[in-house]
Amino acid sequence: MAGENERKERPRPARPLLPTSRRRYPINTIDATDDVFLDNKAPRRIRAVTVNSASPLLVSLAAEVGFEAVWIESEHGPIGFERAETLCLAAEAGGIFPLIRLPDGERHHILRSLEIGARIILVPMVDDANHARRIVDAGKYPPIGHRGFNTRTRGMGFGMYDLTEILARANARTHLFAQIETTEAVAHIDEILAVDGLSGIFMGPGDLAVSMGRAGQMADPELRETVLTCMAKAKAAGKLTGIFTLPGPLLSAAMQAGCDLVVCGGDVMDLGTAWSKLLGQIPTEGG
Repeated sequence: MAGENERKERPRPARPLLPTSRRRYPINTIDATDDVFLDNKAPRRIRAVTVNSASPLLVSLAAEVGFEAVWIESEHGPIGFERAETLCLAAEAGGIFPLIRLPDGERHHILRSLEIGARIILVPMVDDANHARRIVDAGKYPPIGHRGFNTRTRGMGFGMYDLTEILARANARTHLFAQIETTEAVAHIDEILAVDGLSGIFMGPGDLAVSMGRAGQMADPELRETVLTCMAKAKAAGKLTGIFTLPGPLLSAAMQAGCDLVVCGGDVMDLGTAWSKLLGQIPTEGG
C-alpha cells in the first residue's frame, strides 16, 4: 500500500515545450482565418453590437445570439484598457471578434488595444490623410508601419511562437478603420482612402449629421447621399466600409451598397427600449 501511495504522490515530469522555431501560432476558436472579413476566403459581412455596460455577461450573450463581433466602447463611456481586455477575452471565449472604438488616435491607445486582443480598431474623427497615416504607422509592423514591438502580450502570443510568423500574422489580423464623421473628413475622403495599410472607413452618420447642420435627421436625403458616396469611393479604392446606425432606410441603403461592417444596436439602448415597453404594460393603479 505504501508503494501505491508513493506512486500517486510522485510528480509527473514536465512536458517539454517545442523549440520556438517549431511552434506554430495557436489556432483558437476564432482563428479559422487571419482576416475577420473572410469566411473560407469568401467576403462576409460582420455584424456587431455595442456593449456600453462593459459587461462580460452581455458579450457572451451577443455571441450566443449570433453576432460575429462585439463593439467595445472607449470613446463615449468609462471603459479602460483593463476592462476592455476582460471583454476581449469574453468575446474570444464566445467565438466572436473583439472590436474597440478608441477615444482618439493616439499611438499608445492603438498599441494597447491591439496588445489586449482587439481584432478591429475604430478611430473616431479622422479628418485628413495625415491622421489616417498616423493610425497605420502606430498599428502596423514594418514594412507597413512602425508599431511598437513587444511580444510579451496576449495579442502577440506572449512571445511563445515563431517571431517572423507572428509579426506577419499580426499585420494580417489587424484591421484599422478611420471614422468619417465630419464635413472636413468628407472633403478629404479621396486622400484618406489613398492611405496604404488603412483597412477602410466607418461612417458615423450621427456626428456627420451634426457637422452638416442636420442633427438627428437620419432620413435627410443629403446625409444619405453623402454616406453612400463615401462608401462607393471606398469600394472603388478597394477598402472596406462600415456604419453605425439604427435599422431603417439608411442602414438598408448601406447594406445594399455592400457595407462590410454593420453596427445597429447596443445593450444600453436596446435594454432601455425593452424596459420602457415593459413598464408601459404595467399600470400603476388598478388591476
